[in-house]
Amino acid sequence: MSLLLGIDYGGTQSKLLLARDGTAVRQAQLPTHRGPGALRRLAEQVDGFLDGERPAALGVTIAGILDEATGRVVTSVNLPWLDGTDPVGDLTGLLGIAGVAIQDGHAAATAEVKLGAARAHRDIDDIFVLTLGTGIAGAHIVDGVLRRGAHNAAGEIGHMGIGEGRRCGCGQRGCLESEIGGDQLVARWQEAGGGVAAGGTAKDLVAAAAAGDERAVALLDRATTALGRSLLGVIALLDPGLIVVGGGLAQAHEWIFEPAVRKTVDGATFHRLPPIVPAALGVWAGAWGATIAAGSALSVSERPDAGTDDQQPSAIHGL
Repeated sequence: MSLLLGIDYGGTQSKLLLARDGTAVRQAQLPTHRGPGALRRLAEQVDGFLDGERPAALGVTIAGILDEATGRVVTSVNLPWLDGTDPVGDLTGLLGIAGVAIQDGHAAATAEVKLGAARAHRDIDDIFVLTLGTGIAGAHIVDGVLRRGAHNAAGEIGHMGIGEGRRCGCGQRGCLESEIGGDQLVARWQEAGGGVAAGGTAKDLVAAAAAGDERAVALLDRATTALGRSLLGVIALLDPGLIVVGGGLAQAHEWIFEPAVRKTVDGATFHRLPPIVPAALGVWAGAWGATIAAGSALSVSERPDAGTDDQQPSAIHGL
């Protein structure tokens, strides 16, 4: 099998995964450089990570709305320097490796269905995957098919605003991301006088809550209440057979995942609650999804009828 590179390009950290035949060869987490020149810095990080290895293809996740037919970013709330750009085309040019772009929620969902938590529920064919990180991504897979929506924008659960509360980076008020997005949580803790040092993360906030910091406990209680309400909204709207919750924040089972599930159950009225389970791939789901996309696109590009199957990833850059 071909050597494949998955890049989960996150708002705070990027995950790099080199894999062959579904097995990790090497992986690393690196800080995401922001602003002009960010993609060139990412290419430098990737080149160092590869250390002379040359994968057949790469996949890169995009946090935001992506035109998957062209690889161009329509809009990205947490990585605004990508708006209107073709990141995978730029990376292909810088690295000389054929590549394909995939929306980050789609990548994580695909990986959890094919390799992760959903494999233990093979009898369920309607699955919603929620990823909690700097941003909040979602994706709905039915009968093995990702529901992209009419404009490739389905699943943006992080930006379902209610018109009140804190202003989100997308411009609305009361979005789920403004309540439980990693950077937003840190900002709230700083405003509450939590004393987080510069460069502090949501992980530090969780650690403070575990140590008994009442302000941190209160912030996480508010955040998980918002998440529970959003999960009820997903259930009311989509009626999925399974919900998978992943991402870095979901790793804090005691402070994030378990309270949110409990509040979802406690708040249910007419809802038919599906199993709500933690992701199996942790923070690596997006990177695994990127390798799956790279492998699929590579296979399509090698077929005589390449480009005729609209269920496959778009044509791979560089081939």
